[in-house]
Amino acid sequence: MAITIRSSFTVDAPPTDVWATMIDIERSAPCFPGAELKEQQPDGSYKGGFTVKLGPLTLKFAGKFKIAEQNDADRTVVVSASGTDTKGRGGAEAQINAAVADAGGGKTKVDVVSDVNLSGTVAQYGRGAGMIEALSQQLLNQFAKNLAALIEADAAHAAQAAPAAAPDTASEPGAPTTAAATDAPRPATEARRPPPAPAPVAPLDAGALMRKAMWQSIRNFFTRLFGVKQHH
Repeated sequence: MAITIRSSFTVDAPPTDVWATMIDIERSAPCFPGAELKEQQPDGSYKGGFTVKLGPLTLKFAGKFKIAEQNDADRTVVVSASGTDTKGRGGAEAQINAAVADAGGGKTKVDVVSDVNLSGTVAQYGRGAGMIEALSQQLLNQFAKNLAALIEADAAHAAQAAPAAAPDTASEPGAPTTAAATDAPRPATEARRPPPAPAPVAPLDAGALMRKAMWQSIRNFFTRLFGVKQHH
């Protein structure tokens, strides 16, 4: 079963920061609820997993994904992903197109178009395309929150790592030159890595998300229904 899901979200951070974090797979992938990143393969792809809990049913997918295309100038990226349920109940393949754009006011809009192909028993959960799209939007909302938190942590870490500029009194006219001032060793500047990405959520309990997505689908249906009636 093939479906196309279009979603978007806004991050309260400049496009350069959002783009740099998104294309850093090792840091951005764990921001997605239920995702687990594993080792990188020789072809540049990554092994990964995704776990979803639907009430008493737990679906565990094992697969791989990689950046198929990347345009730094336009800030667009294409990610290909595939996975199969570990109990042989089906699988999924996806091509995810993401575009990062300036939303003004220091904010960034990310548009995502996902072409997903479900197979086997797993495809039964995709019979309601509207439900799947609403659920995907809820997942993207959580991803956006985790991504924003990661970017904010990066900014705070960079601010702390920046050395304070000490006044250079030795260069001032008439300033005394002492042995303590000239011979005191300066602390070495250490290269500091950004803070780690958030731990993956395992498993993702999609029950609450599905109920919220179902309610949103019902509201959208009646909005369209009454909207049509008002024109008559």
